[in-house]
Amino acid sequence: MQRPDRVFSHAFVEARTVRWLPIFCQSGILLDFSLSGFKIEIMGSLKHKANDRFWLHLPLLPFGIHDLASIDLRAEVKWVDEDHCRIGGIFVDLDPNSKEIVERILLAISIKPNHKL
Repeated sequence: MQRPDRVFSHAFVEARTVRWLPIFCQSGILLDFSLSGFKIEIMGSLKHKANDRFWLHLPLLPFGIHDLASIDLRAEVKWVDEDHCRIGGIFVDLDPNSKEIVERILLAISIKPNHKL
């Protein structure tokens, strides 16, 4: 199976242990994103290890999506780079509504600005 195309990003996200409690979370920068997974650079020390599950909380306004404030996607860590405080993972049980929002995010960050000289 071929991996879906990844799109580079710089959006702020949260890795939440408890879906609705931002107290137990780590902030990070979404480095790349696809329909199947992601790469995040965590700010601070890493608390996750391979096979950990968490909620990836994405505010949607920075992506130009105004009908929802945010989305929480169930994710699983597949690899950890402790030297650069990065984790990579996949989405778990992505329902059709969440998949549609992920596709909207991908469209928003893949559109290049039209520069006029």
